[in-house]
Amino acid sequence: MNIPQMQEEMLKRQFGPVFGFVKLRLGTPRSVAEVMEIATKWSKVLKTGSIEVKFMAIDFVTIMFTLQRGQDVLELREFLLKQPEAYEVKIGDQAYRRPGDPPLEKVIQKLQNENNKDDADDGRAKEEL
Repeated sequence: MNIPQMQEEMLKRQFGPVFGFVKLRLGTPRSVAEVMEIATKWSKVLKTGSIEVKFMAIDFVTIMFTLQRGQDVLELREFLLKQPEAYEVKIGDQAYRRPGDPPLEKVIQKLQNENNKDDADDGRAKEEL
């Protein structure tokens, strides 16, 4: 049994409270109200499935969650990864993404490179005027 499989088995047997973070998809501008709306929507949907979880908006791209019953953590993770707004779920020191999604650091670097390129293009346009 390799380390990820062992960690997966440990998650199944967790009974106490669990907390973690959800990184929202980058590149989509959101207001604080929109992030709070996403958190509220997820809370309501999960309550109908009898999963007691509280979401709190941390910033424009991060939502923190606290899960009262740790045995629901796998179901919560699956739910969050199916949401179009969610990019990455971090529980403890483990980060989970959809298969095929690049690591968060690469996405941030790509967006920064695009912004730098746009800034350089704006500078050239201003010179031409």
